[in-house]
Amino acid sequence: MNSIDLTLTITHPHLHRLVFFTMLSKLIRQLPNLKFSRYNSAVAAAVSSASESTGSMDMYKYPRKWHGMGTKQLLKLHNERKARLGHLYEPTQEEFTALIPSAIDLGFSTEEFKKLYFTPEEKLEMENQKGDKKLDFDQPDTFKFDELTSQAHLLVHQHREQRYYNRLAAYELPLLVQHRQEYRRKDTSTHPLKYRYTTYIGEDHPNSRKVVLSVKTADLNLNEKELHKLRLLARTRYDHITDEFKMSSDRFANAAQNAQYLSKTFQKLLKEARDMTDDFSDIPLDTRHTIAKNLRKKKRGYEFPEEWKRPQDAPKKVVDLITKLSNSL
Repeated sequence: MNSIDLTLTITHPHLHRLVFFTMLSKLIRQLPNLKFSRYNSAVAAAVSSASESTGSMDMYKYPRKWHGMGTKQLLKLHNERKARLGHLYEPTQEEFTALIPSAIDLGFSTEEFKKLYFTPEEKLEMENQKGDKKLDFDQPDTFKFDELTSQAHLLVHQHREQRYYNRLAAYELPLLVQHRQEYRRKDTSTHPLKYRYTTYIGEDHPNSRKVVLSVKTADLNLNEKELHKLRLLARTRYDHITDEFKMSSDRFANAAQNAQYLSKTFQKLLKEARDMTDDFSDIPLDTRHTIAKNLRKKKRGYEFPEEWKRPQDAPKKVVDLITKLSNSL
């Protein structure tokens, strides 16, 4: 055998190139009667390149080799050293000596840089909080009586808001006079229906969606048979004393939807009342619910009997201040 072809592939990411080529060179020397003239130069070049690349990759491990480098490269190696070593990192005299030129370039003296380098970061932060209060943004400034207090600022804000509404009342509200319209109540013959809405100012209330429809049955332009049938169909919603039909709805989320539902329902009721296929003339109107409702109401306005009055037992007035004041004026 005059020559041997070797094809090697490094698949393990942590296998050191320098160790590998060193072992390969030793193996070549131990093989007798073989000529590796083709690979001697290649192996030597690979070993030298591996040592150079390894040296550049591991430069952060040897701060004594940092001398003569620029400030940017020194800071890069310092940060790389702290990042790679992690919690094992400790400041050393070699690294401190190597970083002195970069500190001088950045405007620090040797003594200042020595304090910053060898003092732990936690201790530096504590000293910064104690000594330099300008950098402590959480610490409020001492009140020097050169500004209004918070309560005073609140009073000024309230006064400013009151003046704003005073200006509105003085200069803008009078302009609304030109939009004034006389209120004219609609005729019940053309608009007999009434819709009552409930609004709670400043809050959302579930009762605000409720709408109540009311109407006097005499204003519906119906004849006697149609009115009788309508009142029978209304049942307890009709009050024969006030001649008022009333119904309400809160099944929908919005008041407009409930009003529309009431309108459609009342139109269906009118349509059934006008249908004289069966006029229900033989069925009397049930008024028991109205009588029971009025009996449950608390009656007020009782008249005091005259025979119970005893004006002689009333307390006598000692001083009539109103009469004296009126006479003095």
